[in-house]
Amino acid sequence: MAKIVRLTFARARLTFARAALVALLAACSLALAACSAEEDDGGQLTVVASTAILADLAAAVAGDDAAVSALIPAGVDLHAYQPSPETARRVARADVLLLNGYGLEEQLLDLIAKNRGDDAVVVVAAAGLEPRAGGDDHGDDHGDDHGDDHGADDHDNDGAASRDGIDATAFAHADPHFWLAVPNARHYVERIRDALAAADPDHASGYRARAAAYIEQLTALDAELRATVAAIPESRRKLVVFHGAFGYFADAYGLQIVAAVLPGGANQQPSAGVVAELVRAVRREGVPAVYAEPQFSSPVLDAVAREAGVRVLTLYSDTFAGDVQSYLELMRANARALAAGLGGA
Repeated sequence: MAKIVRLTFARARLTFARAALVALLAACSLALAACSAEEDDGGQLTVVASTAILADLAAAVAGDDAAVSALIPAGVDLHAYQPSPETARRVARADVLLLNGYGLEEQLLDLIAKNRGDDAVVVVAAAGLEPRAGGDDHGDDHGDDHGDDHGADDHDNDGAASRDGIDATAFAHADPHFWLAVPNARHYVERIRDALAAADPDHASGYRARAAAYIEQLTALDAELRATVAAIPESRRKLVVFHGAFGYFADAYGLQIVAAVLPGGANQQPSAGVVAELVRAVRREGVPAVYAEPQFSSPVLDAVAREAGVRVLTLYSDTFAGDVQSYLELMRANARALAAGLGGA
C-alpha cells in the first residue's frame, strides 16, 4: 500500500512539473510575441513625431496605414522636457521621424542624430516656410550646443542644406510656432503626406486621400478664425500673452501683440519692473483680457490681470491639455477665447 501511495505522489509531481513547464513555455512565447510586435509594429510604417501637435497632424494623414506617436507627451512643457533612454529606443525604431524645426527640438537633435536608424527618414515640417523675426527662440532656452553658424538664414528653404543628415532648418534659430497660423499647418500636412507616401508607396494613395480631406478641414478652420477676428472691434484686437509663441497667429489673423510676460523664452523670470510695465501697457492700450497657457504656471499674469482689472483666459500654443486633444480643437478653442476675451460675436 505504501508503494502505491509513493507511485501516486511521484506521478502527481511529474504531472505538476509538466504542467508548470507548459505554462512557462507559453508565457515565454507570449513575451517573445509581445516584444516582436513592439519592435515591428505589425509591419506598419512607424512614424515618431517630436510633439503631440505634430503627431496629431501626422495621424490625420496616416489613418490605419501607419503607427504614429509623439516623443514629448501631450500636456508637457516643451521647454522643460528631458529625453530618457526610452526616447532613444523609440527614435531607433522609427521609420519616419517628424520634427517641427527652427530650434523647437533643440534638446532632442543630438539624440536623434545618434540613435536614428540608417534607413530612417527625418522630415522637418517647417522647412520651406519663411520664419518671422523675434518670438520665442526655443534654442535660447536650452543653450546652443551647435555654435553660432546655424542661424535662420544659413540654409536653403527647400531643405537642401543638412547637418548630420538632418535638414538644417531643424537647427536654425527663429520663432518655431508656425502651426498657429492654419496656412502653415496645411504646409506641414503636405510635407507629411509626401514623406509617408515616399516611405510607404504601397499605401501612398491612402495618405494622399486623407491629406486632401484634412486640408479641406484646415481650409474651413482658417475661414472660421478669420470670421471670428473680423467680428472683434478693431480697437480690441490686442493680445497680452504668456510667452512669445503667437507671432504667426497674430500676423495671419490681424491681431496686435501688445506684450508677452516672457517674450524671449518660457524659462525666463520677469522682474518687478517688467510686471509694472505690463500693467501700464494693458491699461494704456485698453486690452480687455490677458491670455495664459495651460502648460505654464502663470502667477505673474494673474497678478497683472488683478492689478489692471481685466480677465485671464487661455490660449493654446505648444501642446494639448484637458478637453483639447487635437489641432482642430486647439485652434477652435483659441477662436472661442478670442471672442470671449476681446469682445467678438
